[in-house]
Amino acid sequence: MYKEKKLSRYIDELNAEKKPRQKGDTSNEYQKLTETVRLIRTVKETEYPDANYPERLIASLKGREPNKQQGSIVKIIKRAVILTAAAAAAAVLLFVSFDLALPNKNSGVVYAMEQAMKEVKAYHGVLNVIETNELGETMTQSAREVWADKKGNYYLTELKGTASGIITVNNGQEKWQIRPEEEVVYRFTTFPDPYRFTFELGNEIEEVRNAVSVKVVGDERIAGREASILEVTPEGGDTYRLWVDKETDLPLQRQSAMQNAIQYKVTFSSIEFEDGIPSELLVYNIPSGYEEIDTNPEQVISTIEEVESIVGFQPLIPEDIPEGYTLKKMAIQKNESAVKFYYVTKDQNKTVIILQSKVRKEFSTESDAILGFVNNNKAEIRTNSDAFSIRWQEQGMEYNVLGNISLEKLSAFAESLTGGKVIITDEKDTDKPQVEVRVDLAAEENDQKSVDAGHSPWKLDPVFVSQVFASLLLSPEGIIGDYPIAYEDIQMVKNNGTDAIAEIKSDTSIAKRVYLKRLIRQDDTGIWSVVGYDPAE
Repeated sequence: MYKEKKLSRYIDELNAEKKPRQKGDTSNEYQKLTETVRLIRTVKETEYPDANYPERLIASLKGREPNKQQGSIVKIIKRAVILTAAAAAAAVLLFVSFDLALPNKNSGVVYAMEQAMKEVKAYHGVLNVIETNELGETMTQSAREVWADKKGNYYLTELKGTASGIITVNNGQEKWQIRPEEEVVYRFTTFPDPYRFTFELGNEIEEVRNAVSVKVVGDERIAGREASILEVTPEGGDTYRLWVDKETDLPLQRQSAMQNAIQYKVTFSSIEFEDGIPSELLVYNIPSGYEEIDTNPEQVISTIEEVESIVGFQPLIPEDIPEGYTLKKMAIQKNESAVKFYYVTKDQNKTVIILQSKVRKEFSTESDAILGFVNNNKAEIRTNSDAFSIRWQEQGMEYNVLGNISLEKLSAFAESLTGGKVIITDEKDTDKPQVEVRVDLAAEENDQKSVDAGHSPWKLDPVFVSQVFASLLLSPEGIIGDYPIAYEDIQMVKNNGTDAIAEIKSDTSIAKRVYLKRLIRQDDTGIWSVVGYDPAE
């Protein structure tokens, strides 16, 4: 409130053509706000020597005395200028209100990083990963040379560590890995690509943009560059530090929180910005004497007629794909008799695949999947750090739409394919447990950290969590041997990604339904916690 009143007085003094007083708040945030106000202030109503000057000006241009029609024109012009200034002032107030409403979000720093990344075409550097234990002892876990561009292409050479010598390349059309010790070249699908290198600049900036809190806490020189130190708190995660180059406004180093007595620091010991990755690095070739192992079972085809003759069915073509996407290629997945349509954006940063095949088995969903419907057909919706996917069966066919875009945009592709709506199941107000289970949040937070470090992954599976809970109801003193409630006897009936309900099909179970929530982190990395259950009759 104090900052809003102070800024309001500053604007009033400018409007009165007075020099604003500069005493008091001299923070960077306040200085940026006043600078923005002064800039918008230039979009004010034009000042004239006297009240009749506009009429005399128009009369001189027309060559005659002012009349009523000219007077009306002048009023319209003046009114338009006033409205423009008012709109600009409203924009300033909106910007100010938004900035003040997020006191923990350093929007200036985040904005600068986003704008800087827009200018980057490609970059080349050496990344070092340093591991530090609680005693302060450090060791270089790995080092790699990195070439990357905005299109998602990359060329990586492992310099140190267990993978030393291995080269991994993705040029958007093909992906391969050269392993000198084995004298083998492996070929993979280009998308989805689960192998993304650590500390990719675009991903780091995206994480900062989505963070709950971003604060500048100091300065330090990194790799010969002056850098600002940011303290970043992601939603549901531990606070980490990010060093940002003051000259380029781009990340140079990231240090994780200490987890299980281990902390990681990833640093660009050198980095240069280029116009692109050297073309010869992105050309697929097999070194002399090397064996090629093709793990990519795709065959690219050029016409729909070819598709029908190979897979034996006529695929659906999306009627109205979202704007900005074009069909890049069609391919046959030979081992499954499935057809794949690839849609990409102009900059090739976003890819969507539509996979179609005949139904080969009864539809079932993975235990950790979000449940929903496509055109009134049961659907499995899954997410990971790289992509979303929507899978369902309809009229003897199975469809799978996946891509590295938002679920909302991906749903538009699925809807354009079938003409029906994509609906995610959600709990109604009546879906509340008959018996509530008290949750120790401190214990759950510790469990989340343990899972983040690679321990107890079963906490990410709502079926497994339900199995353990229902089994402990039967054996509160502990479980020896097999669980009394089988994993196969548990079925997810609702899951919207943050709330879930599991149904127990066993006659011996005390619980009929188990209610779960992601209390610590609401994404695919968050653990599930039991918050209640319905007793069996």
